Amino acid sequence: MSADNRSSSTDLLYHVLGVPYRTGSFTPGSERDAQPYRDAGLVARLNAAGCRAVDDGDIALPSYLPHHEIPPIRSWPGPRIAWDIVATHLAPLLAEPGHVPLLVGCDCSVVVGTTQALIRAVGQDRVHVVYVDGDRDDGTPDPEKSYSAAYLALWLAMHGEPFRAGLPVPPSHVRIIGGTQHDVAAGSDVPRSESLASIRRDGAKAIARRTLDALPASASVVLHLDVDVFAERELPAAYFPHEDGLTLAEGRELLGELMRDPRIGVIEISEYASLRDYDRRQVTAIIDLLVRGLGRP
Repeated sequence: MSADNRSSSTDLLYHVLGVPYRTGSFTPGSERDAQPYRDAGLVARLNAAGCRAVDDGDIALPSYLPHHEIPPIRSWPGPRIAWDIVATHLAPLLAEPGHVPLLVGCDCSVVVGTTQALIRAVGQDRVHVVYVDGDRDDGTPDPEKSYSAAYLALWLAMHGEPFRAGLPVPPSHVRIIGGTQHDVAAGSDVPRSESLASIRRDGAKAIARRTLDALPASASVVLHLDVDVFAERELPAAYFPHEDGLTLAEGRELLGELMRDPRIGVIEISEYASLRDYDRRQVTAIIDLLVRGLGRP
């Protein structure tokens, strides 16, 4: 998993995994959001672009996970069950140098399971998160309100006790790209961020390079992409679309830099809503971004 034995994205083997997870979601059917990636030829297109990719099917999650509105986390303990299963499933892949899980059909809280798995594989000190998202997802649980695990995703990954298993990711190891909010405070106890305004000011490629340059050479990175980082007019099939956001051209520049970095240990694509993508043009656009980012330059 070190940068030393992973010289190029085209040397890696990407394991495409669906996460049929909708506990806490509002839209029935979102547990099938991985299948459109297959129908649109994700694996074949990655291989044609010079990557090595295999379809490892869906991670087997129970169909009886609870759904409720009880505070503080909607549908608890369903999310915790899903994270633990994801982490266990990823363990043998992360033990093999050059094997990179590529998760699709997720909600944002999958980052809790993937960081849990990566910390077990390489140690807490080496794990970093690059979180490309239209929101910060670092809300704090409130005993009087029921929040989705996705809304709390980064808080759960960075803190999370007693809601998650294992060690958390240090907040100083988390970088958020694409949100409309700046850091609410300075210091090592909050993640650093590059806002949408920063991208517009400095350019997507420069933001990606600045983010990567700040990571240690020994880092092993979870690269998280929530498709709601794109403006609704560009990619309307996001679970919670935003009026303002990246253009697809900006996304190509940003992800083209980030995805080729040899320190990427896990990639997760979250919050694609297949029920809003009637003609499957939107999933094709997401696949285009992956192929451009991971394929041979």
